[in-house]
Amino acid sequence: RTGMMHMFTDNLGAKAMSVLIASLLWLAIVGEQELATAIDVPVEYRNFPKAYEVSSDMVNRVNLLVRGPAGKMQDSFLKDATVVVDLGSVTRPGERTFNLESNAVRLPAGLSLERATPTHIRMKFEERFARDVPVQIRYAGNPAAGYRISKQEVLPAFLRIVGPRSRVEQVQSVDTDPIELLGVVEESEFRTSTFVDNPQVRIEGKPTVRV
Repeated sequence: RTGMMHMFTDNLGAKAMSVLIASLLWLAIVGEQELATAIDVPVEYRNFPKAYEVSSDMVNRVNLLVRGPAGKMQDSFLKDATVVVDLGSVTRPGERTFNLESNAVRLPAGLSLERATPTHIRMKFEERFARDVPVQIRYAGNPAAGYRISKQEVLPAFLRIVGPRSRVEQVQSVDTDPIELLGVVEESEFRTSTFVDNPQVRIEGKPTVRV
């Protein structure tokens, strides 16, 4: 009986401390409140098909409603969340729908997905197409009094544009940035950038010209 008493009373302080620590850990783990929050996350597109272009507008960010312990609802945890859309299955032109289910969402450990908004991303793929189009010179302002443009030349006169076929076929020219004429009273040369007024079409190579 005395041995039994010693078993309970020996190192009583250390045992009490162990019980207290265990109780605090239990409260921290089991008693932590679960919360839900909405976050905007970036969309990553992987395995983009080399032979095709996207002619529809691309979704760059998605809103996620996530649930998890209150201690993980902090920016330091949530900043790593992202949506990954794998385009490796695209093998022909046309429209494709990618559902944003849990397997497409990358969340930190301990968090779960309630829903994504939008719930899917729909994209239209077209054949990649390229062609040469003329460079259109744009001017700003008027020449000084008594002066006019007697001759103009742009080098190169054509630039190659690339993009989805339907979009490329709509482009008739690429435009220069406006060239200021005020103060030009003799032969002058300008280096200027060019642009395509279509977000799905790009200029191949250097976009600068000499005027």
